[in-house]
Amino acid sequence: MQELKIHPTEETFTCMINVYSSLGMFRNITFLWGDMKRNMDNGNLVVSRDLYEYLLLNFVRGGYFERVMEVINYMKEHSMFADKWMYRSEFLKLHKNLYRNLKASEARTYAQRKRLEYVQAFRKWVGID
Repeated sequence: MQELKIHPTEETFTCMINVYSSLGMFRNITFLWGDMKRNMDNGNLVVSRDLYEYLLLNFVRGGYFERVMEVINYMKEHSMFADKWMYRSEFLKLHKNLYRNLKASEARTYAQRKRLEYVQAFRKWVGID
């Protein structure tokens, strides 16, 4: 598509996210998110609230909390409502004990410390504390 200079639409990204989600390939959704951000910055793509929510749900399921917080910030910038209850219940179903007892000072690596910060920020955003 890029070689033919055809820009993907919101429907294209929705279908691709749906396929990756059904296969459990959440890492590939992060690549799509990068493409979406690039297209949004270039003015080639306008994303609806539904697609943002679908991205959020998949990132929560996959445990990509840095990406979750990025999407939340994009939604805040565009004054979009996010259903915190849905993400909270999904988080509690899949990751309720994630980094629950670990403190930032106990993190072994910088990457683990950053992941802990993003999980804590998400927990605070959905009201789990």
